[in-house]
This record gives sequence, C-alpha cells and structure tokens, in this order.
Amino acid sequence: MLYSLAANVAFAHYPKTAGSAIADWFRRSFPDARYVKSGHPHVNVCRSLAWLSGGRSLPPLKRVRYLARASNWRLPSPPQPELPSRIRIIGVVREPLEMLASLYEYWRRDARNPNPRDRLVTAAWEGRFADFVGEAIGGRLPPYTTFFNAGGPAWPNTRLLDFDDVEEGLRRACREFGLDVAVDLPRKNCGPVSGRSLEPYARAAEPLSASLRHHFRWYHDTYDHADHPAARRRPLVRAAA
Repeated sequence: MLYSLAANVAFAHYPKTAGSAIADWFRRSFPDARYVKSGHPHVNVCRSLAWLSGGRSLPPLKRVRYLARASNWRLPSPPQPELPSRIRIIGVVREPLEMLASLYEYWRRDARNPNPRDRLVTAAWEGRFADFVGEAIGGRLPPYTTFFNAGGPAWPNTRLLDFDDVEEGLRRACREFGLDVAVDLPRKNCGPVSGRSLEPYARAAEPLSASLRHHFRWYHDTYDHADHPAARRRPLVRAAA
C-alpha cells in the first residue's frame, strides 16, 4: 500500500486494476509517498494498517500475534496508532472474470516462469485458465471485501473505484477528500484489450463459475448494482460476512 502522511491518503493496489498507473500518479501527486513496506506493493489493507499502527488496528489476540513476530518491528517509520481511523484509502475493483483473464495473460507473457515459488503465478504460466482460477479462488487471491478490510478501522474513509471508469472515479474521490491534484493516468502494464473476447475464458472457467461468483459475491451482489457513483461505492459489512 502506498501512503502519504502529508495528504493523509493511501492507495491499496489489488492486482490488475490499473494499479501501476495509479501508483505512478500517486507518487507524482504526493512527493512524500512511500510504500508501507518496500517491495510489498500488493499487501492488503488490514496488514498495511497493522504495520502503520504498530499493531494497534488489530483485535487483541491478533495484536499479540503481530507483536510476537520480530519482522513486524522492522518498519521504515515509527508506528502511528491513530492513523488507521483517519487515513483515506483509494482502491479499484474490476469485473472478476476480466481481472483474472488479465492477470493470467500478464503472467504468461514471459518466456519463463517469473516466480516459480508462487503457486498462482505457476498455475497461470504452466497451463489451463481453469486451473489458474481454481488456485485463485481456492485461497491464493482474496475477494475484494477481504483485501480492502470491509468493516475495518479505515472502512468509513475507503473509496473503491470502478475499473471501467477509473480516471473519472479518481477525480471524484479526490474532490470528496479535498485533494487539489490533477488526475491524468498513464497506460502501464496494459495487455492487448482491443477486440478481446472474454467468451473463451468464460467457457474455460464454466465448471467453476458458481465458486467464482461466490468468491466475488459482494462485487456481483452489491457493487455491480449500486445506484450511487463509483467513487462512493462501499460494501456493506454484512455483505462481507
């Protein structure tokens, strides 16, 4: 997660949701921007807030477990216990099948497996889309409500943008947060989307369609049917249960 203390705003990067472009914009817009932990761009909100607050954002038992790990004490800046309840968070969500197809294609671009130790990357690089989807929804890729910590301390100040309207959604979020910055996103890490059909991917994943929908049920049941603008769409806590 990228964050700026000066602007009191952070960006939580879910894979293949225009994250590289937004991260580039975020660093240009907020000079003090830094990752919560260097080399960890896709860390979920719960863990990021735990690192920022020295574990204070966690329930008591999880806080004890957090403090028992020595690695959690080696952080780039002193913990700020009050930060999770006041920081504003921006994130992006994308139609799940489209997001998974994009991620699958991204990891198959190289001539060799880019990360053989990661089972999800290996499932994408080695073969069938259905196997990759199975790994993703089997625990290797969290649903949006888990990644963005639905109901957590920063939830009231979290804005999830629609991938298909991300630039305008980002402008709305910035206006709402009182951030006077220009929004102009570059194209980064974009696959060949012109004319691409998702039908082959939908057919390949058909045996897992019910499980896929269940894994991303909040997106289909709540977010995708919201009446208010994308910049204000937030999952209900009960929908995350």
